[in-house]
Amino acid sequence: MSTAPRFIVSTKELPPAERAAFLESSFFSRNGPGAELPSPTDVRARSAIQNPGAQQRTYRIPPVRYEELGLIVKFGRAPRVTVEEGQCLWALRHALPEVPVPEVYGWTHDDDQVFIYMELVQGVSLEQRWESLNEVEREGVCQQLLVMLSELRKVQHATGEFFLGRLNRQPPSDIIFESPRNNPPGGPFHSVAEFHDWLSILIRTGLEQHWPGKKPSEIPDPGREHLPDDAPVVLTHGDLHPSNIMVSTDTPCEVVSIIDWHQSGWYPDYWEFCKAAFTAEVNGEWMDRYIPLFLDDSGLFDVWNHYAGALGY
Repeated sequence: MSTAPRFIVSTKELPPAERAAFLESSFFSRNGPGAELPSPTDVRARSAIQNPGAQQRTYRIPPVRYEELGLIVKFGRAPRVTVEEGQCLWALRHALPEVPVPEVYGWTHDDDQVFIYMELVQGVSLEQRWESLNEVEREGVCQQLLVMLSELRKVQHATGEFFLGRLNRQPPSDIIFESPRNNPPGGPFHSVAEFHDWLSILIRTGLEQHWPGKKPSEIPDPGREHLPDDAPVVLTHGDLHPSNIMVSTDTPCEVVSIIDWHQSGWYPDYWEFCKAAFTAEVNGEWMDRYIPLFLDDSGLFDVWNHYAGALGY
């Protein structure tokens, strides 16, 4: 990545997925000679103290905090925790420092679990602070997000590497593809049309009993014609909920980090707005008033929501 122009992300320059420890990161300079990242055994032991019973969860284990080291460890099994999130954080810190994300210190695997070691961001979530902000402060936060997301959309594929999917050329990891239908993974995709065709086939698979003699590809999908195959493909966070936007505790309210990139990847440009609206209260002020201040309303939410609902969400 160090030799690539800014705003370019190449899969060939991502750190290896097996394990990594970034000795040049602030964790090692801050904690002195001989500093080591906590072992998986240590992380699990501390998790049992901080979050009793959490390791039995199938959904998500809360991250483990090491306040004394300025460290937080996200760990668990795929698809909820993957190395791709760490690779995305690494790439963003190198290609686009204007977008604040946690510094990643390394990652490893142990007993089919992934451990991502990253910066413990100082601040609180926007969700926690929202009610205490006045209108000017709320609009100020949205303006900061607008600038950051505009910068994010400047990130480009390296020449010859165009695709839709996770940053490391793996299938997309959006939560809607983890539905109870147990959809098979698809991708990475070579075009927006190919991605849309896959979405369309996904929602028709399993409906054959209602259409005797027809294959899924022959079942009508009235929504498909409304999906724009000419949509630009942009780097997407995929879950811009206020709980994933960290802000300062003082005034003025500053966005200090955007966290939780596990659903990130290359998607059509409308995806970010639709996902943000999807996680918001229907017809609430965050959805109707504030999201449009930092994301363009594509006019595709109803169509997108049709697909999400058909997939079990």
